[in-house]
Amino acid sequence: MSDAEADQEIVTIISTTSKGGRSLFETEEPVTGANVDEYNSDPDVTEEAERELRELGFRILDVGPATISVGGSAEQFQDIFGVALEGKKKEVFDGEEAEYFDVEEDGEEMAGALGDWAEGVTPVVPPEFHTESPLSPIAEPHSDAYHYFTVPDEVATILRATRVHRNGITGSKVEVAMPDTGFYEHEFYERRGYRTRSTILGPGASNPSQDNYGHGTGEAANIFAAAPDAQLIPVKMGNDAVGAFNKACNQSPDIITNSWGWSVDSPGTSWSDIRNRSRSLYNTLKAMEAAIANAVNNGIVVCFSAGNGPGGYGFPASHPDVIAVGGVHVNYPDLDLEASSYAASFDSSLYSGRQVPDLCGMVGDDVSSLPAPLLMLPVPPGSRLDTSSTGAADDSWGLFSGTSAAAPQVAGVVALMLEKNNSLSPSDVKKKLVNQAAKDVTKGQSAMGDSAGPGDDAATGAGMVDAKWAWVVSMGDTMARFFEATPERRERLIEEDAVPEIDGEFVEDMMQTLRSRS
Repeated sequence: MSDAEADQEIVTIISTTSKGGRSLFETEEPVTGANVDEYNSDPDVTEEAERELRELGFRILDVGPATISVGGSAEQFQDIFGVALEGKKKEVFDGEEAEYFDVEEDGEEMAGALGDWAEGVTPVVPPEFHTESPLSPIAEPHSDAYHYFTVPDEVATILRATRVHRNGITGSKVEVAMPDTGFYEHEFYERRGYRTRSTILGPGASNPSQDNYGHGTGEAANIFAAAPDAQLIPVKMGNDAVGAFNKACNQSPDIITNSWGWSVDSPGTSWSDIRNRSRSLYNTLKAMEAAIANAVNNGIVVCFSAGNGPGGYGFPASHPDVIAVGGVHVNYPDLDLEASSYAASFDSSLYSGRQVPDLCGMVGDDVSSLPAPLLMLPVPPGSRLDTSSTGAADDSWGLFSGTSAAAPQVAGVVALMLEKNNSLSPSDVKKKLVNQAAKDVTKGQSAMGDSAGPGDDAATGAGMVDAKWAWVVSMGDTMARFFEATPERRERLIEEDAVPEIDGEFVEDMMQTLRSRS
């Protein structure tokens, strides 16, 4: 290890002692909302762990129900836990590598000075971001060129969100957290008055005002296309995705949208296989499982992009508690829909009976050597997504999509649902989207070669998310509560703007929507 590596702060995850006496890093059973509390820690155990870790000289970066993320030097980890770490690299974007630390090849598992307050410690393995090689804007595209769509208007139209906006539903008072590469205050957001909170730094991240890659800045626009009055909570990720996700949870958002993951849920793969391949990767994924299950149990709707390309077997999209979002391509000019040849679809090997995706957002097709150039999205000037491929290197716009775009689109639609009915649980939201709020897609094939067809299918799940129907089914619940309420409660619901004014225009709009499904 070089002197520079020795001085660098390394982020690791501590599994604090669980209530059920079963180590999160030892179990091979799936960790879901049904059993996650067995792997959570009592508050007094967590407090003791924090105290002990500080006394050992570590910096506490994040505290979750089952894990604690800490920072320290390589020398600390070797002296205290008895293992040597080495620097490694992993591709996290197309052609872009992240540096991280892992136990040296053939090294021992970390054990060392763990007391009764902890069951294990692991270096973190960073995830991949589900985007693609970008194409920058071309000044005057040829009439036969691949058609792209703009945010917010065209994306909102395709999602059928504009019809919901005209009824006064815009995602107001709904908070959407997004752990990603960061968020830059692009003029696209400022001029439209979109609501964004200050960027929160995840463990190992720095420079909250910068997004050197541009992925987070660009994909966030999809949220506002669907829900222009939602509030964005950006979380800038370092290598520790678990800690960044927990940082998002600590803000108590209504929704967390995630456009990243690990392509590990390939056919025939078991948890044992992952553990044998890399103990650090295995431990990172188990910690991620617990973080997701706790978030959903606490009422947070969690969306994950399914993955891209024929190798995009995305975890945590396959986790049964999340909404897994795949891709549908919009053909121009007819605007008919087909399964995206770039979006992943698969039957999970890690979770029996789990099919990915649940439903889809807008994703480009795999065209020529450039996959999925469907959406024109705002990016920081000079960022990698701005300077790649053709076009001006500093025009602050990039042409890309992938399931990275589809997940925040669905998150925006969920924000519309929750504005009208904030009593919906994450499982309620998922059921309504899949069973009642997706447009059937009957042609095309996914990146894995699965074919779309009538009804639920392997390529697109329930189909393309439909914001208007998502709103209608949410309104149905709201109206049912209204008619069941006492006169006094009805007055309060009207004063709180929980129910719309029932006039002729509203009724006609509802009838048109109902006819569109016939």
